[in-house]
Amino acid sequence: MKVFWSKNTFIKDKWFDRFSERDIKKLFEEIKVPDYNTIEIIGVKILETDSINFRNAHGQVVNKARGVGTDKENVRLLSDSIENHGWDSRHVPPIVEESDSSLYDGFSRHESLLNIGKKTAPYLVVRRKSAFTVEDVIDEVGLGANNHSQSKRHTIVDFKKRFVAYVIRREQQGIETTVADGIKWFDSIPNTFSDITVKDAVIDCFAVRKAKDTMESFTKKQAEKFGKKLLKLSHNDAVFAYGKRPTKDGRSHYKKRLIADILEYYSEHGRVPKIVGYTDKYSSEEVDTARKELLHEIEEVNNMFTQIYGALRATNGGFKLIDFEGFVPQILDKETDLVK
Repeated sequence: MKVFWSKNTFIKDKWFDRFSERDIKKLFEEIKVPDYNTIEIIGVKILETDSINFRNAHGQVVNKARGVGTDKENVRLLSDSIENHGWDSRHVPPIVEESDSSLYDGFSRHESLLNIGKKTAPYLVVRRKSAFTVEDVIDEVGLGANNHSQSKRHTIVDFKKRFVAYVIRREQQGIETTVADGIKWFDSIPNTFSDITVKDAVIDCFAVRKAKDTMESFTKKQAEKFGKKLLKLSHNDAVFAYGKRPTKDGRSHYKKRLIADILEYYSEHGRVPKIVGYTDKYSSEEVDTARKELLHEIEEVNNMFTQIYGALRATNGGFKLIDFEGFVPQILDKETDLVK
C-alpha cells in the first residue's frame, strides 16, 4: 500500500482511508503527549467523524473550554488549511473519551473535518480517571491542549470562564477558594500567560462574582434604556450611559468614548444629551467609592470643555482643538518630511 505522508509534516491526498493501524501508530509515534492528571491515554485511532459526540440535544456545538464557544471563522480557516495543506501530524489530534466518544479537545478541527466531508480522521482516545469529573478533564485538557498550530490558541477569557465554574463547584462542596488557590489552578494547566496576567485574572473573577451576588448588572445599552425610562423622556430625547469599571492604570476608556459620543450628538442636534451612570464589576460595598470617582471624572470633562471655551473666547475663535500638522511620509524614495 502506498502511504501518503512523511513524519513531522502535513498529511494530504486520500488521508487515512487506506491507513492500517501500524501506519497510524508510526505516523504519531513521535508526538509528545502531555502527562495528563485527569485522563489515561489509550492511543491514537482512526475514527468515523460522524461518531464523535460534540453537540447537545439541539444540535449546537458545545465547547465548554471556550469563553465564547467555537469560533466559526476559525473553523472556516481551518477547513481551508486542512483541505489545501493537509493534516498537521506534528501535534496531538482531537481528544475523545473512550466510553462515549465525547470530544474533550479539537472542536474546531473536528467541525472543519465535517465541513469538508471527511469520513474518518485520527483522534487521541483517552479514558477519564475515576477520581476526576468531566469538568476537571475539560479544565486540564480543553484549555491546556489549545496551544499549537491548526488550533485557535486559548485566551484568558477561556481560562476565566472555566475558573469561575471551578470556584462555583468548590462552593457547592463547601470549599472556599482563595487567590492563591486560583493561581495554583491556572498553573496546573498549560498556558502562555505571565504571572501578573494570571493574578489579575483571578482577582477579576472574584470581583465579578462578588458584584453579581450584590449588584444588578447593566450593559451600556441597558443602562441607557433604563435611564430614559426613569427620566420619562420622549423617544427623540437621547440618554448616554457612562460606565465605571476597575482599571489597573486608572485610565477610563469609557470617558474617551463618552466625550466622542457627546460631541457627535451635539454637532448633529445642537444640544447635549442626558447622562446616567452605572458601574461594572463593583460590589455593593465598593459602589459608593466607584460612583464618587465617576462623578469626579465627569467634573474633569466639564472643566476641560470650560477651558476650551475660554481659549476660544481669548483667541476670538482662533483656537484649534485639533492642531493638524500634516501626514507622516510613507511613499518610498519620494516622501521624507511631513506632507502638508
